[in-house]
Amino acid sequence: MRRREFIAGLALLSFSSRPLSKEIEFARVVPGRVPRFPRDHGAHPDFRTEWWYATGWLGNAAGEQFGFQVTFFRSRLPFVTDNPSSFTPRQLLFAHAALADPTYGRLRDDQRAARPALGLAGFAEDTTRVWI
Repeated sequence: MRRREFIAGLALLSFSSRPLSKEIEFARVVPGRVPRFPRDHGAHPDFRTEWWYATGWLGNAAGEQFGFQVTFFRSRLPFVTDNPSSFTPRQLLFAHAALADPTYGRLRDDQRAARPALGLAGFAEDTTRVWI
């Protein structure tokens, strides 16, 4: 096969009528839906976005006070694919944590982003467990 034929073949593939992925319809939030616990403590992967957060105050033995905030976000991507690979992104996870330390003079914070794959990051659908 000559180079020109190869490039022409690639161009034809890009105009194929079969899309590589298609958009999905997310589950809708509807009024009157009654939460079911403990099931609703966990993730709802059919929805586009959800988040969990905890905020509070901590103290140490010296009497110092610290404010904290931890937030986990889950976002479903707007397309489906036939690719069975564990590396194919279907959901994205983000985590953000902050610590207010008055002696430091400013907020300490950090964040992470990951996609659930091979057990390295993920979320549970039946509990509040999220790991990144």
